[in-house]
Amino acid sequence: MATLFDMDNKIKLAFYEKEGSHFEDFIVSLYKIKYPNLKAVKPQGAKGDGANDGYLSGELLLQVYAPEKIDAQKAIKKLEHDLQRAKDEDWKFKKYHFIINDKFKGALTDIHKKIDELQGENANIEIKLIDTETLKTMIYDLQASDSLKIHVLLEMDKDISEFGDFELIATIIDFLANEKAIKQTQVTDYMNFSETDFLPDGITKLKINIEDEVFSKIFGTYIIKSQEVIEEFIPKIGLDEFEFVGDLIKKSYDKYAKKIVAEKALLQLHSELYKKMNDDGNLNVALWIVIAYFFDICDIGEIK
Repeated sequence: MATLFDMDNKIKLAFYEKEGSHFEDFIVSLYKIKYPNLKAVKPQGAKGDGANDGYLSGELLLQVYAPEKIDAQKAIKKLEHDLQRAKDEDWKFKKYHFIINDKFKGALTDIHKKIDELQGENANIEIKLIDTETLKTMIYDLQASDSLKIHVLLEMDKDISEFGDFELIATIIDFLANEKAIKQTQVTDYMNFSETDFLPDGITKLKINIEDEVFSKIFGTYIIKSQEVIEEFIPKIGLDEFEFVGDLIKKSYDKYAKKIVAEKALLQLHSELYKKMNDDGNLNVALWIVIAYFFDICDIGEIK
């Protein structure tokens, strides 16, 4: 488990390393954890983004500012211009967050004064200056309820380079971990799979690919459990997204299976994914069930 010191370092590193569009993407991802319905606003030709980097219709509008070096007058000019443009574009919002990457140096006094001035002129909009200390506090607050998503956010550059869209895998595993059927599964509850009907090739694959009897029984239980919950779960996350995750899992498994036997390849695949998540029994089971599901229905492993 990450210590507070580790978290502090990861948070600070994220802010020190990210500028411009990279910082904007990071901030929108962070706000999406707090406001799941918030949308990123991408530039549209000559119109740009309409002075709007993130938007929760009727509630909140984000404007992100992350220059290499902060100049008070340039920041104030951008703040005034972008707030006015956001109003002229007829975006619907009650709160306006001007988010600045001050790299924990503190926003300059003149910027704070301008925020107060603009607040006085716009009584119907709550205008806030969000600096890096405020963002750090937000991350810690969200860590308590969304630890997996915060972990993915802070580790994204490393994780995605190896596992593709790990955020999508994390979302699916996180969602599954909260399913009642997952929570009720115990690793010791494995069945005698020789007497159980599997989806096509499930029992055959186990016999052909898995030599270790104990691992085979446990993994067989995960296959059975996957049949109980996955088909009902897929419509909630989307078939295309789920198939994409299956493709990533298959490719990762194949990479290991070229060098080691099937059960070790499955263990290595699970380990590589699971070590990127905070320790949690439900997440552990959920990840095994997703892997087992794709082992069962996809061309993972040998089939004779």
